[in-house]
Amino acid sequence: MWRNVSFVERIELDFSGNLFNHAIVLGDVDNDQGHELVVGNTDGELAIFKGTSRSPWKRCSGLGMITCIGVGDVFNKGKNVLVVLTAEGWCNIFDIKSEPATDTTKDPDTVGENITPSFTQHLPANGKVLLIEDVDGDGKVELTVAYSDRVVRCFRWSTVQDPETEIISDNLIQTQKWQLAGQISSLTVNFTEDGHPELLVAQPGGDYVTMTFKQGSEIDLSGNEGYNEEVLKSDQRANQTVSTEILGGISKQRTKQPGTYYAICTLDGNLLLVEKKQILWSLQVDHQLFSLKKLDVTGNGKEEVVCCSWDGQTYIVNHNRAVVRYQFQENVTAFTAGLYGGDNNPSFVYATYNNKIYIYNNIQLPQVESTNLIEVMERRENTQELLEKIGLQDPHPSQLRDLYHWLLYGWRGYT
Repeated sequence: MWRNVSFVERIELDFSGNLFNHAIVLGDVDNDQGHELVVGNTDGELAIFKGTSRSPWKRCSGLGMITCIGVGDVFNKGKNVLVVLTAEGWCNIFDIKSEPATDTTKDPDTVGENITPSFTQHLPANGKVLLIEDVDGDGKVELTVAYSDRVVRCFRWSTVQDPETEIISDNLIQTQKWQLAGQISSLTVNFTEDGHPELLVAQPGGDYVTMTFKQGSEIDLSGNEGYNEEVLKSDQRANQTVSTEILGGISKQRTKQPGTYYAICTLDGNLLLVEKKQILWSLQVDHQLFSLKKLDVTGNGKEEVVCCSWDGQTYIVNHNRAVVRYQFQENVTAFTAGLYGGDNNPSFVYATYNNKIYIYNNIQLPQVESTNLIEVMERRENTQELLEKIGLQDPHPSQLRDLYHWLLYGWRGYT
């Protein structure tokens, strides 16, 4: 059942230039417990938007062709940093301090503060997707990057002190490397029932692989590390060459335990929800899906699957395959969904081809499933008492339908 979805607040931002879908992210970059929007374009311009301000709060330029952005605890010090990766291989890390955003309601032409990277290191070129999470279950956060040559590399922050000079050097060191058969469009971490993370990498045609990790002297940085190829048996098999997105750790209940659901979508419109390599449901749509996110839009602790197509069609799907869809008014070049603002409201973000970014802030749906007035009234505590007062002890649904129609519209409106 399709239903319309409404949004509470729309914030329109100006941001020019072309951008990749993985170069737009929502996250707490300054560790103030509120989330900001970070976006970077192919001209090397980076902008951080905060609150309801229409102008960037922080900005940086001259970084190179920005391909992907991430927010997380790369330093393993209990605080987030901003990681910006370029096609040339430059990894720029920004350690941003918390401070209030400038009020642009009085001066909309306010220009954000220019910032510079706290750390820069050259990594292999042509990185296209990055992930900042503990991918091997050792309690330490890694920076994992997928490259256009079908290679996945895992890096860890290392601090080393030279015993002779006592000089302390900090840098990212490569700890794992895998060479895959197909082009990589996304990386994600999913969790087993006992909470152990698994690194999943999307492959063309709706397939994915589960990476295996080796330790110590077993590590082979030539790219011959192992992985397990997973092929899901679906009645709606995708074109074997079509690009695929995968997203794990989807929470199925209000708990601190990490999520065990993961979703897969393909450019030809196939959407799957999976657990333990078993397809829970599949959905075929007539739009090209390119972006896959998770977000609790109902406030019940369960994260819905959110996916977007190039023409702006947006789908919100719950764990029972009930769907709400929304048609954004323009074609989009990038999309993300997550928390935004000081109150961490559920939000959708669309980047258009007209140098505009739209934040739809504070999205709240009572439920994703379709419902009717009879079901709503049944859940009210005093409904049965009121029905008995007018002589309806055990009413038939048709009687309730006529009664509610008369209460809402009168008999003249009944057909």
